Amino acid sequence: MPPIGSERKVVFSDEVLQDPYPTYARMLEEGPLHFVDIGGQWAVWAVFGHADCSAIAKDPRLSAKRAQQMIITLPPSSQGEFTELARMLGLWLIFMDAPEHTRLRKLLNKGFAPAAVEGLRSQVEASVDRMLDPLKPGDEFELMKFANPMPVRIISEMLGIPQEMHDTFVSWSRAIALFRGNPNRTVEQARAAQDALINLTNYFRDTVADRRRNKGNDLISLLIDIEEEGEVMTEDELYAQCIALLFAGHETTRNLIGNGMYTLLKNPEQTAELRANPEMTRSAVEELLRFESPVQFTARVLKEDMEVCGQRIPKRWSVLCMLGAANRDPKQFKDPNQLNLKRTNNQHLAFSAGPHFCIGSQLARLEGQVAISKLVQRFPNMKLAGPKPEWASTFGFRGLKGLSVTL
Repeated sequence: MPPIGSERKVVFSDEVLQDPYPTYARMLEEGPLHFVDIGGQWAVWAVFGHADCSAIAKDPRLSAKRAQQMIITLPPSSQGEFTELARMLGLWLIFMDAPEHTRLRKLLNKGFAPAAVEGLRSQVEASVDRMLDPLKPGDEFELMKFANPMPVRIISEMLGIPQEMHDTFVSWSRAIALFRGNPNRTVEQARAAQDALINLTNYFRDTVADRRRNKGNDLISLLIDIEEEGEVMTEDELYAQCIALLFAGHETTRNLIGNGMYTLLKNPEQTAELRANPEMTRSAVEELLRFESPVQFTARVLKEDMEVCGQRIPKRWSVLCMLGAANRDPKQFKDPNQLNLKRTNNQHLAFSAGPHFCIGSQLARLEGQVAISKLVQRFPNMKLAGPKPEWASTFGFRGLKGLSVTL
């Protein structure tokens, strides 16, 4: 039941989906914490300010174990159908707390160390070039047909997965995103996500068994080999991390590229400056991450009764950290609603903060830098074409359904 006297605020509507930033600005003006409607009888507390979102993400009194919380908004008569969905998601690193999270993060960090990721730059550049080579200036093109498969191709190459599986992985990834990215989830979305996770688990079970017999230099082989202080992953944990890496490696990066290019095409003067000064690429990608964050919110569950932004909240309640709003907080960023590709000290929360700071952040940055830079340089006259693009109906993962351009 909602707290007495708490007004439910609407931030998850079709109108807000297309442009959440006026709503975010209003919430930030009214205060850092709001009681937010997520459909039906359900509502949660949501934090909008940068400092408070950062603090909550780092606070050990809040738990990342929220897979089960995703199920409780479904009709009670259907919840029993999705125990396996909650169990499988609960094995993902992002949904774990210490000490399990600490153990697995140490093991996985070896595959995502900055030097290891930077070593992939030439591979990423070659992959992007192969995808862009058939395109010619002046062509009409659906840009998401590049942004969608590109990250899957990269993470699949890292995992040693054959190309013929890429389209299937994109489909499974989208099913999981539709479930995870909507606070008012449906039974149909839950079924599709559960089916996708079961199919992915079966795929990686077979792949890991094959890789044990025939080790390679891919990430799965590395994860099989890794031992640190006598600690290894269980089989179920290994399958789950492969799925989570595939999902995260695709979903957020496709949105970084799509959102980033859409933002640049709406700001041609800044894009021209970026084209003339490619050394700005790193700061430009950081600003695009802040300005149109691929991940709009994350959640935590209170382990104990505690005060959040002056409000006493009971144990086991969820709190949303509205990262998209935090990244437009005027208390943190000068002129937050203005795109500034040369912005310095850009402490955005696009990858969250604290122990669960995105393990693949460096890979996402690398892919975004390469893809956006090559698109800007290869097609200097690129412009938007067709009707205004629509945003996909996943509030948590902000991305475009399509992006028609003339190259």
